[in-house]
Amino acid sequence: DRTRGWRRRRRVGGGGGVFEKVSGKAHAASPTATMLCAQFHTSSAKGNADPGPRCGHTLTCVPADGGGQRLIVFGGATALEGDGPNGGASGIRLAGATSDVHCFEVRSGNWSKVEATGEGPSPRAAHSAAAVGNMVVVQGGIGPAGLASEDLHVLDLQGTPRWHRVVVRGPGPGQRYAHVISFVAQRFLVVHGGNDGNKPLGDSWCLDTTNKPYEWLKMSPTGDIPPPRMYAAAAPRADGLLLLCGGRGADSTP
Repeated sequence: DRTRGWRRRRRVGGGGGVFEKVSGKAHAASPTATMLCAQFHTSSAKGNADPGPRCGHTLTCVPADGGGQRLIVFGGATALEGDGPNGGASGIRLAGATSDVHCFEVRSGNWSKVEATGEGPSPRAAHSAAAVGNMVVVQGGIGPAGLASEDLHVLDLQGTPRWHRVVVRGPGPGQRYAHVISFVAQRFLVVHGGNDGNKPLGDSWCLDTTNKPYEWLKMSPTGDIPPPRMYAAAAPRADGLLLLCGGRGADSTP
């Protein structure tokens, strides 16, 4: 079974596209595969460049140079509202939002702060991020000035780290936070749910990384449509299935 994978290698075409097609293989898991038991471990991280306490950030796994994996932390808030030790009120204090990037090398256990060039996103929390090959795609969120722009930003980690703002044609998901973005079927960026500052959302948007100019398309799925929600969790599968779980609804309850 052959599918298509995507990672960035170079600019392609005159339009300066970010995503480039590469070949890849996908193998279906055996239906008789045994469930593995997981065990948590506390990492003995090295170095003095760890992200420190924060919330509303994203943690994305991408390939490391020379093999292995690395974990990329972007953004988040470093303080909660309120004066108490745990915050006297719930929520994120927007003044504590950041746009810094930290990298954890899984093999070595080292933290480092990533100093990327280019046009990066503004400080934000409650945004969403997805891995596309050696890249981290960031969209949405909320920052010191309110809702972040709906611009799509890509952190390219192949070689010298560099931010790119992806030009997308036409209307898109709009400003939102607490949503999910996933890279589905090794081809589509899918945004679902979140909050536009007034209410939880239940819409879905799709961007095909194989077609330029890039364009968001509003999806019209059939079946048992999930109600509007924010702070949900999602996990994509290479075969095109997106798993969505939990969140907070319009009545502010899980």
